[in-house]
Amino acid sequence: MMWSVEFARIYSKICGDGCLSGRYVRYSNKNPDLLKEFASDVRKEFGNITLTKGATNSGTSFLQFHTKSIINEFKKLGNYKSSQIRIHKDLYQSDKEILSEFIRSFYDDEGSVCLRLYTKTKEWKRSIALSSNSRVFLHDIKYILKKIFKIKTNKIIRSHAKSSYDKTYTLTITGKGNIERYSKQINFLSKLKRKELRLIIESYGKTYHRNREGFNIIKNSLFSLREEKRKFYKGTSS
Repeated sequence: MMWSVEFARIYSKICGDGCLSGRYVRYSNKNPDLLKEFASDVRKEFGNITLTKGATNSGTSFLQFHTKSIINEFKKLGNYKSSQIRIHKDLYQSDKEILSEFIRSFYDDEGSVCLRLYTKTKEWKRSIALSSNSRVFLHDIKYILKKIFKIKTNKIIRSHAKSSYDKTYTLTITGKGNIERYSKQINFLSKLKRKELRLIIESYGKTYHRNREGFNIIKNSLFSLREEKRKFYKGTSS
């Protein structure tokens, strides 16, 4: 099976914030840019099919379609239960652009960018994290990142090891070279995540002890970004 960029992104979104049932494929997200991308990909890949708009009880917007033949096509690719998802073997045969878009789409759903200041030592802590209930899926991502994109990742760990109900795992990217390679080859569609990733890269060399002016610029930009995030999520949940 030959995968298109659009098909890979749709598949990634179903594995991420989407879901597949016997009656529909649904994609839920608070980010309108990601919903717009989903709609565009579905129509480019499958034609002008009907996409139904709606919102969950929490106020999160979603798009869904009910075309049985397309639902069956995605069903053939495996189990979409969050603890059992894994990357379909055919995707490994795809070119670098398609793999990049698949990974980017999943990181837009389940990934996070974190630049934080350790106040005691005034040092920056930087990471890109990806969470999933499926350890196997994260191993698949880890393999592709290293083999195709030369991005090294850290050990997959339980997000909350002592929790009896939280079964999520986390895969993190740290280190200047790895983060820069992620930025250049994959990145995000989410504007807020792109901004924080750019701040992470700009923060290298702008430390409190070596470049106080640059350090303060990054710190102020980070505070502004946090406020922008707060307003965004408050606005999309209302």
